[in-house]
Amino acid sequence: MQRFYSLIVIFLALVLSNNYAFSQSAENQNPVNPSSPASRLEGSKLKGIGHSKLVVTALSQRGSDNEINHLIDVLPLFSLTNDSIIQPVDLSADYTGMPLVAWKVMVSKDSLTLGIKHAYGFVPHHHGVGLLPTHTLILVDNPMNMRYRATRIWVDLNHNFDLTDDGPAQWYFPMKLSLPKLNEGDRVFSQSLILLDTIQNGMAVGFNQFMPGELRSIQKMYDDAIALVCGRREYLGCNVSFRQHRKAVWFGGEKANNSIQNDTLYWAVKDVNLNGLYNDIGIDKVIVGNNRGEFSSSNAWDYRPGLIVDWLGQAQLIENVNQGKDGIWVISHRKVKNVGIKGSRSLLIGEKLPKFKFCLIEGKYQPGKLKENPVHRRSIRNFKGKYTYVVVWNADNPNYINDSAELHDLSRNLPDSIQIVCLNHGGGGRYVYQYNKRYETQFIQGFCSSEVAEKLKLQTMPQYFLIDPKQRLMSINQRPNTLKKQ
Repeated sequence: MQRFYSLIVIFLALVLSNNYAFSQSAENQNPVNPSSPASRLEGSKLKGIGHSKLVVTALSQRGSDNEINHLIDVLPLFSLTNDSIIQPVDLSADYTGMPLVAWKVMVSKDSLTLGIKHAYGFVPHHHGVGLLPTHTLILVDNPMNMRYRATRIWVDLNHNFDLTDDGPAQWYFPMKLSLPKLNEGDRVFSQSLILLDTIQNGMAVGFNQFMPGELRSIQKMYDDAIALVCGRREYLGCNVSFRQHRKAVWFGGEKANNSIQNDTLYWAVKDVNLNGLYNDIGIDKVIVGNNRGEFSSSNAWDYRPGLIVDWLGQAQLIENVNQGKDGIWVISHRKVKNVGIKGSRSLLIGEKLPKFKFCLIEGKYQPGKLKENPVHRRSIRNFKGKYTYVVVWNADNPNYINDSAELHDLSRNLPDSIQIVCLNHGGGGRYVYQYNKRYETQFIQGFCSSEVAEKLKLQTMPQYFLIDPKQRLMSINQRPNTLKKQ
């Protein structure tokens, strides 16, 4: 009998070891990185990935993100003396009296305005070439007058401090100056866009300047900081220098669904470390949005193959980001089932709407009369039993303005099977009451607090949620006019 039990133990050990080896082999062959966010999908749910259609979106247009647009990033300019430049300023490491390195540059005397001092500066750019692998040299002609007239800028595209072998000058245009007629050889791309290399989808930077009197305290702090470490450099001051906006976002769009508000889904990638690549794992960003060319960092994910992106109710798997033969970056992605996903940034289609309470206006609003004030706290579960169209809105948002007429019309001709619950985000009680009175709306009108916004996982404004009588999510951002056709 003891021998029999020993045989059973040996048999079980062999079976368990084989199962462990099989699971390790399957894990190694899985194209989805187990350590990536794709591991939010349970193993049993990954079977649905291979059956969805792979979509390849070309990212051929320059975009912008809110982080860069709001950044106050000064590119200091210094006077060019005896055709010599001095190393870039590093405010985080430089100190007073430190030794400075200077280099001679070659410039075309015939192209520069005679009798004035020209300026140079360095744009952060991790190209890895030459003596300054993290910066690109620029030379500015007639810097003192560029606030009022077009100014030529030479860019050291090959990073050899020779500005005579980089092709024709590029142009900086003040914001209020119309584009003049220039020679065919001049490279004009936009009012302030300066290219830093010659490759397709290359690096670029946007220039503008501080307006007179704008952010004076910040300008003074920056000027004082530069003065401490500039040494023998002749600093021209913030008033003459540039504010730079790094153009490190490329995007492309795909038609998603005509019934969805802002029905084009835009994909974007951001070169965070400014090295000219957009697929550095864990560093660069994948961003999604419905507004053409404008993206928010709140809708960005750290890139890695196998990344799961959830946007307005639909999860998508990012297979990879790479550069095509024509130099254009592309992103390959496919839809996956909205099941087994943990930690999603969006409510997913098919899920039950989370339970929350919100303040609701019932009756006539009378400010100052607390006993008669008709603002009450209600649970969203009180509205079960009908199809419900939940609208989170703000009257100042242009997307809401575009859809508001259709929404008002829907509320006045509402079928018995559906109800509209509007949650205002940012407005006061008096404002919302006057809005309802002016447009004669038939909404169930309440307010979206920060807690409610967090539970609804808002990604756009406005955001529409269509839920069934059991309050399961049917769609996100379905247009109001399409509900009348259903």
